[in-house]
Amino acid sequence: MRRAALLIVAVIVLVGLVAAFGSRVPLAGAARPYEGQTIRAVVNAEYVKYSLSLIEKDLYDKLGVKIETEVIPLDSFVAKTLLEFNSGSSPWDLVMFGPSNMPDYGRHFEPLEPWVEKLKLDFAMDDIVPVFAKVMLRYQGKLVSMPYDGDIHIMYWNKVAFDRADNKKKFKAKYGYDLQPPKTWKQWDEAAEFFHGWGWDGTDKKLFGAGASYKPSASGFSYHWWRQRFFAYGGQYFDANMKPLINTAAGVRALEEMVRTIQYYPPGVLLFESEEPKTLLIKGEVPLLHSWTSTGKRVGNPAESVIVGKAGFGLVPGAEIDGKVIHRPAITPGRGMAVSKYSKKKEVTMKVLEFISLPDQSLKIVMDAKTIMDPWRVSHLRSPIFRKAFPDADKYLDAIEQSFPFLVPDPVIPAADEYQRKLSFEITEALAKRKSPKEALDTAAAEWDKVTDRRGRDKQKAQWGEKMAEMKALGIEYHADWAAKAK
Repeated sequence: MRRAALLIVAVIVLVGLVAAFGSRVPLAGAARPYEGQTIRAVVNAEYVKYSLSLIEKDLYDKLGVKIETEVIPLDSFVAKTLLEFNSGSSPWDLVMFGPSNMPDYGRHFEPLEPWVEKLKLDFAMDDIVPVFAKVMLRYQGKLVSMPYDGDIHIMYWNKVAFDRADNKKKFKAKYGYDLQPPKTWKQWDEAAEFFHGWGWDGTDKKLFGAGASYKPSASGFSYHWWRQRFFAYGGQYFDANMKPLINTAAGVRALEEMVRTIQYYPPGVLLFESEEPKTLLIKGEVPLLHSWTSTGKRVGNPAESVIVGKAGFGLVPGAEIDGKVIHRPAITPGRGMAVSKYSKKKEVTMKVLEFISLPDQSLKIVMDAKTIMDPWRVSHLRSPIFRKAFPDADKYLDAIEQSFPFLVPDPVIPAADEYQRKLSFEITEALAKRKSPKEALDTAAAEWDKVTDRRGRDKQKAQWGEKMAEMKALGIEYHADWAAKAK
């Protein structure tokens, strides 16, 4: 009789739990409240899919959730995902996107803050690098995403090239100043010229002067390399009335310098995406590269790098204006993660977003060289494990943190992806010498005007006004005179 009574009580308790938790009844001995649930994610590269695989076991052990990840190639990712969203639906729950495209994506994302309160989520917001928290996460004032990849550029150099006494002597004799890692674009170009075509490492090899990624594509490689010079020379995307400023003196000088110095870069640079110049750097074939911070993890990997412990890390060069060097490294452009507002599994997807954003889980992702994901939390940069992951890893992470106050974002307005593609194509036209720098940038400016008119000039002007004010607060304004006086 007593056993039957206990059984009845157990059934009553189980019914109560089902009423409270639905299908997520936390059974004794099982701490997986979403056991058996699968969410669908969409990303733009296989290495991003791989990055999610690093946390899959812990995610399942903790929540009981599995992730199915679809890869849409980079060049078609924005068009295909927005086509789905603009139809009022999507097959995905968790969405990777480029934060510079937030104005086009944001209305399709589920706001996070109501769920933070409802589910007691903790995204450790105070641990997010401030510049990323400011420009990557919100749509119309609402928190809708978390960072996933803190893309910026820093400079790398091979110490062998800069420390050899014979190299120092030859450089001083030719240029009249001491050989050192360049602080300005003028010094960068002279170093590239000096090192190109001979064995600066003490061998009889014909090595190259510097590395770069100049391919025009959805990632806008040539655009990223151009705009860091452009802004150092006082450039800005638009004026207050949406007139493009890319073809002003700052843009033309930046592109003229790139055209003039491309002869000191490896053959095929016009086809290079992100990884080719990184490989040249770690194989000791170029002495200089500014590129994504993921490069540093390859530099420090003894399985592929011949410059482990022989690399320097620092700020991307700038321009000397009135005795002060102005650095303008770029946010290039990063990745965010958000929950689709069309998802039928918003609760569990919110828990997944929280999980992959946790300091310890996200650290695993950004430390792994194969993910090509970059640090975006302060704790990533201060992690004792990361700072000892390879020789001079601490100096690498310090160079990243040193760059944050000077970063320049993309034009975060509707059609940002289209503006970028148009400009990147024309920059490469000039680099290939099919157009003069001025002609190429004039064409790009005309194309930008067409995009603005198609999207609605008044609407674009209003959106750009907000972003221009944000950039001004960061110290980034148009200076028409800088291009002429920059040293």
